[in-house]
Amino acid sequence: MSAEVEPKPDPIHITPWKKAMLLAVAALFGGTLFEYYRGGINETGGWLWPMLFLPLILYLLGIVYGDVPARYYDLKVLKPFPVPFARQFDRCVLAIIVLFTGLFLNILLLAVTLIVGAKLLLTIFYLLYMVLMLAELPNSLRIFRFIQHVNTVQYVSVIHPDTFKQAIAYYTPEQDQLSGEELKKHLFDLYLNLTDEAEKLVVEASPLTRDQQIALNLAVRAGEAIRRSRIASQSGEAERLRANLFVLEALEKNSGLQLPLDIRQLRNKAKGLAA
Repeated sequence: MSAEVEPKPDPIHITPWKKAMLLAVAALFGGTLFEYYRGGINETGGWLWPMLFLPLILYLLGIVYGDVPARYYDLKVLKPFPVPFARQFDRCVLAIIVLFTGLFLNILLLAVTLIVGAKLLLTIFYLLYMVLMLAELPNSLRIFRFIQHVNTVQYVSVIHPDTFKQAIAYYTPEQDQLSGEELKKHLFDLYLNLTDEAEKLVVEASPLTRDQQIALNLAVRAGEAIRRSRIASQSGEAERLRANLFVLEALEKNSGLQLPLDIRQLRNKAKGLAA
């Protein structure tokens, strides 16, 4: 029997070049600062040349820090969100603060170049960077709102436990004996119930479409079922484990959910015990 190969982890960031850009700008800042202090830049407002890179460093840092794994944007194939997700939300809030700090500092320094009569090329650079920052801003805010939507779903589910019914509510021991078309029909019915839960969490104010929200809510539901499956496995709660595995199997069969390796192994083990 061949061993199952664990899939490669998803990339940490959507666009790795952002990190490279951040390092390059930091290097330029260091080089320009050194040149200014050695007296190589002695024009009017020469100190503004090294300062040129600080807003960019802050802005790029905000973008990199707020970036989320690319798989969370791919709603064509359902992949579970890790639970809890609050840490990523906190990162995103901090990223937005850093990002806006960079933009504000760039506007401030642009005003200074106009007041002190700095070199025209320097002023043009500050103006160009401000335009680029404003062009990227909607995408950065979309990331924040995307994470905010996920955080809202989990927050609501904590305050109102019935938002996501416990998996045990959909489970009876007789399900373990189902196979073939009967099992397929049961999993589809279970999927419809889970979809109905996801639809109840759709909000008009969300930046996502209705279908995207449903897929996203199901992804959060899957993440919760994965977490509870692991807890049930560690505590030896066989019935609760199988109930959550049925939820995950319903999503896998009907929405293309991709299960982690350990969950697939738990499912195979549980089926073997039930057989």
